[in-house]
Amino acid sequence: MKKLIKPILVLVLIVLFGSFMIKPIINNISYGIDLQGGFEILYNIEPLEEGDTLTQDDLENTYKAIVNRIDTLGVSEPVITVEGDNLIRIQLPGVSNEEEARNRISTTAVLSFRDVNDNLLLTSDILGRHGASLSQNEKTFQYQVKLDVSDTTKFYEVTKELSEKSDGNNKMITWLDFDSETDSYSTLTSECGTSNSKCISEAYVNEGLNSSSVVIEGSFTKEEAQNLVDLINSGSLPTKLTEEATPRSVSPSFGEETILKTGIAGIIAFAIISLILIVKYRLSGVISSVCLFVYMILVFLLFNGVDGVLTLTGIAALILGIGMAVDSIIIANERVKDELSKGEKLNVAYKEGNKSSLTSIIDANITTFIAGVILYIFGESSVKGFATMLLITILVTALTTVLLYRLILNAFVKSNVFKDKQKLLFGASSKKKEINYVKIAKYPMIASSIIIVLGICFVIFKGFNFGVDFTGGTNINLSSSNDIDFNKVNEIVKGYDVRDYDYYIGTKKEGYVVLNEILDEEKELAVKNKLNDLGIETSSNEISTLVTESLTKNAIKSLIYSLIAIIIYVAIRFNINYAISGILMLLHDVLIILSIFAIFNISVDFIIIASLLTIIGYSINDTIVVFDRIRENKKTLYRNKKRLTKEELTNLVNTSSIQTINRNIWTSITTIVAIVTLLCVGLNDILTFNIAILIGLIAGTISSLLIGPKIWLMLEKKSMEKPDDEDDEIEELKIKGINS
Repeated sequence: MKKLIKPILVLVLIVLFGSFMIKPIINNISYGIDLQGGFEILYNIEPLEEGDTLTQDDLENTYKAIVNRIDTLGVSEPVITVEGDNLIRIQLPGVSNEEEARNRISTTAVLSFRDVNDNLLLTSDILGRHGASLSQNEKTFQYQVKLDVSDTTKFYEVTKELSEKSDGNNKMITWLDFDSETDSYSTLTSECGTSNSKCISEAYVNEGLNSSSVVIEGSFTKEEAQNLVDLINSGSLPTKLTEEATPRSVSPSFGEETILKTGIAGIIAFAIISLILIVKYRLSGVISSVCLFVYMILVFLLFNGVDGVLTLTGIAALILGIGMAVDSIIIANERVKDELSKGEKLNVAYKEGNKSSLTSIIDANITTFIAGVILYIFGESSVKGFATMLLITILVTALTTVLLYRLILNAFVKSNVFKDKQKLLFGASSKKKEINYVKIAKYPMIASSIIIVLGICFVIFKGFNFGVDFTGGTNINLSSSNDIDFNKVNEIVKGYDVRDYDYYIGTKKEGYVVLNEILDEEKELAVKNKLNDLGIETSSNEISTLVTESLTKNAIKSLIYSLIAIIIYVAIRFNINYAISGILMLLHDVLIILSIFAIFNISVDFIIIASLLTIIGYSINDTIVVFDRIRENKKTLYRNKKRLTKEELTNLVNTSSIQTINRNIWTSITTIVAIVTLLCVGLNDILTFNIAILIGLIAGTISSLLIGPKIWLMLEKKSMEKPDDEDDEIEELKIKGINS
């Protein structure tokens, strides 16, 4: 019993330390503009050259450049809206220095390489995808900026020609925001690279440089060099931005009540999940709950460490992370219980169970990690924010519910106190029912097919109930000398689809109404006249779908890249039939969600992207666990025999499904608990988000347990029908005179 004192003391200390950390962590959480409000700037967009016409490409490129500048890590998630033909509204969460935000957004940051006569040699187009990075001189340790060169041939030709010029003229001058009317190398009053100088570097070129990188050196501090890196990587603004209206603070679209209710839901969900784990796994469930507590603390600690801004996409990734963390615990415990049910001693069962479960946990998390990395590399804004939180949760899962959990549990097992009290440590082992899952699978396949076909029909004949994010709409700005009565405002616009309304922080005399409809001149005039009668002055702008279209295209592109990466990994780690089945299950779960939304006319806003990303991550994780068991059983039951009979394949799938059903159901239950809790506390603001994830979780559980293995079985049977040059058995060698 003395051996238990140390691990118990460790658990108590972890809980106490974690409890001590809760308050400072919560106080340091930065919420997104949808949850806590922020700072808003409305810009007028103009062409760089007078007389030029502003194009759609100019608007889109301006939007992308702004996103790159203010959302480097993808955790700030600014809200950007293009209005009319030449306005862009930018809402920044968690901005403390408004002047810095203005400078960062509107600075042009055009990088150019010129000779001593100011002739243009190269532009920022020469830079590769890695752009600029911070580095230090190996000898002087001076901070410098390293540039990745994409077109090495062109760079060599330019530098070769420059090197052939006379001494003093063979210099390459690097400029930031060169202005031909005011800037010139010959009139410089200070050296290049000094503070606040637009000439940031000058270098002699004595030979053609056939290099994939170039270094900009100057008397930079670390902060100056990093700021230059950020500006260069953000790209050049293709337009000029001038403030159209006085910048102001905006109120959150969901409000403080949402944050409070989300917090309450989180506490309730954690308590219910912990109770489930304790009832099911007894003492190991207690240890699991402590590790989940540490998991939550570390996730927010790391997220705060990268200056993360918590938005709905972050919450979505967090919910997925909780499901994966609990999944790691359940997989390990179920494998140990399987070994105990075989009659193995506790020490042996724990060792073998952990060993066999680790492969499954690694495969499931690696596929999700790959998806997260691809989404982060190619994603923008909310997609990158989702990926950032997802990658953090996967890392913390490995540290807590895999490593920490096993270290603590190992101490309890080695104490030998539970040698004859296995149920107290891991809970009772339930006898697994022999069920023909292959036969049952046809029913959910039929049901899914009906739902998807119905959904397609509704989309074709009725379409989705798209919100203003996808259809565009009208933003009506309101101002009054008195407080605005939004109840009366809503009465006036009740004939339209009102998607949002609020007032600006600090005053109720200014606000806005967002309609999911583009008003024509007649309707717009009628609404304005009625509002004017209330003493409210108005201005209105058409909300463009440019940003949503760009984000949606980016999300789809990122998802496609992720799916390709997952296919490659699963095909290598398993085989191509597993990969095809897994991807089909991802598509199945997404189509089910979209079909339900179409059939029941549920509003489709951009927030659905977050829920679809969550379900894709959950689905591949779930499916891989089942596939891993099929692969393992093929080795143990059939000694990895190359060709199995149809009966053997069916038995293989049924056996694997029987062994994993307990894990599938309980993992889904614990994850669904988090969503249902959010619904029960009355978070109607994110109802669409919760509904989508709830549908996806149910669809994902069914597809991974029943439909996925059934599809794999069909593909394997199809593969058996193909001729194979190799036989399962080595043909006996015929030797004349002995066996012939």
